[in-house]
Amino acid sequence: MSWRRWMLAAVTAAAAIFVQHAFAQAADPSPSVVGSLKPLGQERYQVGRIVVDKRLHSFTVPGRVHTLDKPLEYLATSPGGRKAYEALLELDASGSEFNLACILIGLERDPTLASSKPPDATKVVGQRVAMSVAWTQEGQRRKVAAAEALFNADARTKIESVEWVYIGSFTSIDGSRFAADYTGTLISFIRDPTGIIEALSGVGVGPYGSMRGSAALPPEGSAVELIVEMAPVRK
Repeated sequence: MSWRRWMLAAVTAAAAIFVQHAFAQAADPSPSVVGSLKPLGQERYQVGRIVVDKRLHSFTVPGRVHTLDKPLEYLATSPGGRKAYEALLELDASGSEFNLACILIGLERDPTLASSKPPDATKVVGQRVAMSVAWTQEGQRRKVAAAEALFNADARTKIESVEWVYIGSFTSIDGSRFAADYTGTLISFIRDPTGIIEALSGVGVGPYGSMRGSAALPPEGSAVELIVEMAPVRK
């Protein structure tokens, strides 16, 4: 195993131990929070503020542009997430709600992993998803791929494409709490075992501060929607 891969494994293991310890020490033992599941007809459902379309294998979650011209390591977190200061978007969903929406459109966590075991740090395994960010500006509907919402400040270039996969986070050992609820991590482009969706290529790996929000997005605080779709299975 290379030094870099060993470091990734060590960081992931340490993060998992930290979160499990935090679960055990938390004063509030309340279970993970999920809003009511409301049927909307024609295989469409609402989970909290997320709207799921099972027929199209997609869901939409509202939020806002959180951070543009600051170092980024996360595409999205829940409001008040521990890494919100490094997140491009703040989405109106808990980790459990976001994860349930992923499951409803057909995504499954790596079946070789126990629910309380974090994903492997040395490889990213999961079903591929496609994501885009949409908003209304000057009366016009605008939409960009999630990769286009990112910008490499060091290279002064747009990120052309990113492959995203569903990894599913993990639970406390007793199954009562979900790591993504505790950390607020939803989508990352660095290795983070508490996240739900992650960049396959590790686009965020590099000098800290190299990743910023793209000028293609509206200003900070602007309302946006994140659209998540299950990508076609490769043959």
